Amino acid sequence: MPDRRPSMNHDAGHRSSPRTDVVMLLIWAVLTIAPSIASAQGAGIWELRTTPATVAAAQKAGASNALRDGGKVTPPGPKKIGLILLSAQSPANQRVVAAAQLITKLFHFKLIVCDPNFDQQRAGECATSLVAQQPDAMMSTSESAAALGPSLQDAHRLGIPWFSLVAGVAPSPAFIPYGITGRDVGSVYDSWLFAEMAKRKGPGVPLTIMALGAPAVGLAINAQQQQLIEDAKKIRDAKIVVLHDLDLSNIVQDTISIAKRTIQQYPDLGGTWTVCDLCVPLIAQVFATEERPGMQRPVVGGDYTMPQTISLMRQGKVDGVVDVAFESSVYVAFDQLLEKWARGRAIDVDPDVFGKAYGLKFMKPYMVTRKNVGASGPIPIFGADYKDYFAAKWKAEFGVGD
Repeated sequence: MPDRRPSMNHDAGHRSSPRTDVVMLLIWAVLTIAPSIASAQGAGIWELRTTPATVAAAQKAGASNALRDGGKVTPPGPKKIGLILLSAQSPANQRVVAAAQLITKLFHFKLIVCDPNFDQQRAGECATSLVAQQPDAMMSTSESAAALGPSLQDAHRLGIPWFSLVAGVAPSPAFIPYGITGRDVGSVYDSWLFAEMAKRKGPGVPLTIMALGAPAVGLAINAQQQQLIEDAKKIRDAKIVVLHDLDLSNIVQDTISIAKRTIQQYPDLGGTWTVCDLCVPLIAQVFATEERPGMQRPVVGGDYTMPQTISLMRQGKVDGVVDVAFESSVYVAFDQLLEKWARGRAIDVDPDVFGKAYGLKFMKPYMVTRKNVGASGPIPIFGADYKDYFAAKWKAEFGVGD
């Protein structure tokens, strides 16, 4: 019998399985080797765009909110944090791990990461293993309560706070819901996509869309897909000609196959929509082999940035992707934990905590496009300056940092 235990370590490396080997080989063949979590952190692949003015505003807001929360206080002692990913293949998940590693290092906490790699059974095994280690807090990225199994409820009964990050999932009393809603992400991307398709195709031309969804992932993904359907109905010439549910166990080959089939069946395809970050460069590479240059090429885009997507964007083969500063949700979750542990304050469980509880508005979706990505350099993160805000706040409260 193959070893089905989930992988678990501080660097979020994962145990190889036959399915994983095939997926990673395909990714290498099409995209070259995807960056590891460690290299993503070390090389600074994603970088928050700031100006002296935004830095100053963030520092001022952070220091002000530190006083609001009670001023100087003794930082909490050693803590253990468990983190369950959806998959370490996902750059969004890589960014969450990198942020959690930076914060736990700052406060001398212990971080244990478990990667089920899209496998719901292994997600439950991750939950069982981590909860058995009696962590002080748990976090998971886009995993549903059903996937996490009875250990989620065990943690709830034990009083272990459990934050659900990245994409929103079905509500559960055991979750603190800090994931982005699919409606918020979808409305930003759809507005851009329809405008880009209309620009490229011209007036009166049908705006046909290939949509690749992943309903198995959960609530936010389904909500984003529903948003697309509703938004398409509002545009007279818009039509979703392909609405395909991705096979998560064979996601790379499935994406390649459906992209090839679609562009052959619909040579005048207007654009692409997908909730899968690693699918965007796959689609772009397939379309590039069809040799449809300039205005004949479909508008290529989808969800979330990754190095290969940005490289193809700079080459003119990808047009834009919606993204979110997922890192900011990790900082907010840790801030809530720090206030609980240091001051005994209750954790804010309002999904709108990002906009209501802080001096800056975090987790607002934005578009990364050929116009704002730049010709070279790190992948830009736009929006509120969470790094300088929390650096100032935690320095004033806990005396940590430079």
